[in-house]
Amino acid sequence: MAKKIDITNLTEKLDALRGLDFEQAETEERAAGNSAIEMSFSKSFQARLASKALGENVHDIKELPLKEYYKITNAVSRFLFSDLESAETASDNSEQSQ
Repeated sequence: MAKKIDITNLTEKLDALRGLDFEQAETEERAAGNSAIEMSFSKSFQARLASKALGENVHDIKELPLKEYYKITNAVSRFLFSDLESAETASDNSEQSQ
């Protein structure tokens, strides 16, 4: 049976991470054999970043039922790319007003 993991404050905990945490997670993923060109898109990397934020073992996150695993990795993805969506919207709005 998979361990129960509390993700209530995942976004706030991700926000508390630093660039060094991101780079360590990337290094660990590469050492584990992940060869994704852009690591931020990798679900495995997102799980590892969540594990750092939550103070959990990455294997515990990967052993969660699929829906819970996806919920966590999707939250990390939204966190990582939310500023890009805002920037694209602002760029589109400025182009339309010209």
